[in-house]
Amino acid sequence: MRSRDFSRAPAQARAEALVVLERAGGDVAWARRARRAARAADGHVWSAGVLARDGDGRRVRGLVACFTTPAQADAFTAGADPVRDRTRTFRAAADGYTNGVWRAEGDVMAHVERFSPLSAETSRGRTPPLVAPAPPRRRRGARGGAGDPEAGRADGTPTTPARSGAMFLGATRYRGPHSWAVLSREWYPMVADMRRMKGYVWHRVYWEPPFTLGTLAFFTDRDALMLFARLPAHRRLMTWITRDRRHGTGGYIRVHLAQGASGDAGDAAGGTAGVAP
Repeated sequence: MRSRDFSRAPAQARAEALVVLERAGGDVAWARRARRAARAADGHVWSAGVLARDGDGRRVRGLVACFTTPAQADAFTAGADPVRDRTRTFRAAADGYTNGVWRAEGDVMAHVERFSPLSAETSRGRTPPLVAPAPPRRRRGARGGAGDPEAGRADGTPTTPARSGAMFLGATRYRGPHSWAVLSREWYPMVADMRRMKGYVWHRVYWEPPFTLGTLAFFTDRDALMLFARLPAHRRLMTWITRDRRHGTGGYIRVHLAQGASGDAGDAAGGTAGVAP
């Protein structure tokens, strides 16, 4: 459900800024030094590694780091090598989503009634569509997989997080391994559909003990991110996890826009991600 209060959510959900630091051809030693520098920086609250490939096929290493304030994020990027490193700072939208044990307004698991508006809907004064039930999943000859998480793209879309314009950071607290097994039936087809989208850039999954799974996903712009929320596979997964507490007890989503990207990161219309986790 939509919220502006993330006081009960994990630390990364409360961060108001996020930095991507990348280096093409960076080795493991450099990545470790960058991670240590981020953790020692003022305002750092959480970070995760990046491993991708750019449009030229070069391996790109780096990290995503969350900071309490945008000023602290900017101070960290000021220490990057201006020649070899690529950085981008994202600011959190005021609005996001919280559910269940991570919801400050009350322990509720539910999804939203309507999708967040696309830019064209906002400019034309149109009400976004209802989050109607998704059609059944089509059977495929083989399970849709995530593919190579490092793979570049040949369609001209940016291929690394520091070249994207919008991203979401979210997580769900599951009840145990059985819930993960059930999740996999919807997760892999959803990721396969996401990777085929125009505007998808890169994503990774992270784990926090005991049974929390989180996702960082980057897109070319806010509209591409919002269109992902409307995919039938995404709607099926979100409806499944929010309908009761059998498989999950909490979740959150924060949307971040790159500084200088179109849209206002502090605007409620520009900062929500479709349906709650």
